[in-house]
Amino acid sequence: MGGSSEKDAACPTDPGKAAEVERAIAWLASLRDDASLGVVAAVACGAEAIPALRRVLFTRESSGFYEARRRAVEALAQLRAYAVLIEYLDLAREAVDPVEETGEQAIVNAIARALAEWDDPRAAPLLLGLTHRPPLAGVVEALGKIRCADALDYLVAALAEDDARPWAEAALRNLGSGAVPALVGTALVRRPADECESASSRRRRQSALGLIAELPLDGAATWPALSGLMADRDQRVRALACRIALRIAPARDRRQAAETLTDLLAGSDFLLREEIGDWLARHRADAKEVLEREPRIAR
Repeated sequence: MGGSSEKDAACPTDPGKAAEVERAIAWLASLRDDASLGVVAAVACGAEAIPALRRVLFTRESSGFYEARRRAVEALAQLRAYAVLIEYLDLAREAVDPVEETGEQAIVNAIARALAEWDDPRAAPLLLGLTHRPPLAGVVEALGKIRCADALDYLVAALAEDDARPWAEAALRNLGSGAVPALVGTALVRRPADECESASSRRRRQSALGLIAELPLDGAATWPALSGLMADRDQRVRALACRIALRIAPARDRRQAAETLTDLLAGSDFLLREEIGDWLARHRADAKEVLEREPRIAR
């Protein structure tokens, strides 16, 4: 595998080194405010610390405390003991309760972030192997860092998760126009159903449309699918669809978008009103009549 492994590093035979490793591990696994310095101490012990770090990583605490295990991942990555991290992923099992699941997710996130820093062709397939799980922030961040286009569906699905969304948006932004068809597709899907859309589904669609509005677009290919969203029940979805229309729609739809955005001003929160004003001001040619009637939004 990449770097050292437990099989490559025997336990220290020098009593002095063994004591040094023991102190470093105790520090790393403690509840002290400076426990993160235990990572530095463990790494300073070199490869001889790997077996002890492996034991920390593989020992689940019934209390749910996982910081020691997360620090062990950090130390193992710095020691380039990627074989241990891969072994953990290979042996990962389903958590039996929510507390354990929280810890398991934190460890998988930490390992994913470590793999993203690994300059090895095996990193991408290993990270893609984690996409069978529900979206996790660390996995999303790692896939974005290596610009993994094969993870497109996973990244789009992550837009529905509050903790993963910022990382998913950054990753999809980096994928550029290649992400647009998938973003258009998800912007049109209301879950669990059209008539009773969930809050997470609305946030996913809003996020997708916000990204579409920023990315390079082929208007003829993109706008026909999105045009109906200018009448969507969700106010922000409606506004974002109009924003996209001002960029790429035919003249008639651009004028309609300007009118719709003006109508939205009265019932919008402060942030959306500011955004609408900015969008209209940037597209003065299409919003000329609106800006003349509504001088308060002219910039």
